[in-house]
Amino acid sequence: MASSHGPIKLSYVISSPSSAASWGEFEGDLACMKEAGYDAVELQIADPAEFDEARVRRSLDTAGLPLSAFQTGSTYATRGNCLSTAKPEVRARTVLLLRSFVDLSVRWKSVIVFGSLQGRLSDEPDREAGRARIVDALTEVCRYATEKGAVLAIEPVNHMEVGWHNTIAEVAGMVRSIGLPGARMMIDTFHMNLEERDMIAPIPGIADILAHAHLSETNRDVLGTGHWDTQAFFQALGAAGYAGFCAVGVYNTRLPRRECITRSMRAVRQSRGKQDG
Repeated sequence: MASSHGPIKLSYVISSPSSAASWGEFEGDLACMKEAGYDAVELQIADPAEFDEARVRRSLDTAGLPLSAFQTGSTYATRGNCLSTAKPEVRARTVLLLRSFVDLSVRWKSVIVFGSLQGRLSDEPDREAGRARIVDALTEVCRYATEKGAVLAIEPVNHMEVGWHNTIAEVAGMVRSIGLPGARMMIDTFHMNLEERDMIAPIPGIADILAHAHLSETNRDVLGTGHWDTQAFFQALGAAGYAGFCAVGVYNTRLPRRECITRSMRAVRQSRGKQDG
């Protein structure tokens, strides 16, 4: 089925195939995305060294879907990777991990999503010390990304999940201070709903550095089950000249994944005044 949601390019976020019950399940999810009308897929992966690139590429080629982005944050919870910590060995291995994501993204021509690896205030209660370490590390990674022609899209994550750079203004300020082509930002509607006073007003001011977007309901369930105005978000992105991907993320649901995939696309179409195809 051809994509029928207008100029906005949509992808859908799923975990790496290593987290699926079987490779067939992963490929079935890809086929469902294609049938529903998505333009690409975004993957959550823990470590590029453990990512079966050849097999994933074959599966994506078969489904007819490109890879729009990689998410990097899962190793904060599972492996303790973090940039704010006072432990130099942890910061060093986290920088090396992000550099490996840069190399991976070059091979796939995909955006790198960064946010959770900043850490929490429990990792470093001194806000200024933590912020300085984060900025220093990200400058190093973004310099490497610039050399390789890659883009690190830094995400404002709400204050209950990350200790620093929670708002669009804070991330935009850091990106502009780094001042490298490889340093860009992204936005996520779930985090915006928690941190921004106005959900739409900040978008025009970041048009020049916006490289990626996440569309996630206010309850993190299927699109249309919360109170997020999807249509207004799309309109704001379009008015800002945004031409990247908007990735749908469903993280809090009791529904089967493929039902989430199809229902979220149906909500997008309905929000844009289109009939479900």
